[in-house]
Amino acid sequence: MTHNVVQTMAIHVPVIVSTMLIGKKRPHGGSTHGRRYIHRDRNERHDLIINDYFKGEHTKYTSEHFRRRFRMDVELFKKILRAIGNYDVYFTQKVDAVGKDGLSPLQKMIAAVRMLAYGCPADILDEYVQIGESTAIESLKRFCDAVIGVFEKNI
Repeated sequence: MTHNVVQTMAIHVPVIVSTMLIGKKRPHGGSTHGRRYIHRDRNERHDLIINDYFKGEHTKYTSEHFRRRFRMDVELFKKILRAIGNYDVYFTQKVDAVGKDGLSPLQKMIAAVRMLAYGCPADILDEYVQIGESTAIESLKRFCDAVIGVFEKNI
């Protein structure tokens, strides 16, 4: 009798649990059922941003272009990037579960600064920065918290 109860539970409990979890997002993120995966070449886009603005005399755009587009000097941008990287590990590049590089700190900060400078929606950043909407919003929140945490004592 006990063996039959255990056998029945072993069959039905996983079915009940899996039925309850259908449509619920996993706590660690990852794919959500019904959503389409968008391939983003983050390394290529990072390199493009470096070539556009951060290669010294060999950049595609001048420092005046950068200042106009990001509302700050390149050196100030780099100073803030270093400071927030030391403040919050979110602004370090990580490797995901399948071994692909995640977004660079530069891409996360550019997304945040563009949203602040222009008030643009998060989803518009995907084309240039290769960052998804939810990640852009998270980057903005973390950027603001980090800037306040690092620089509030200077005010």
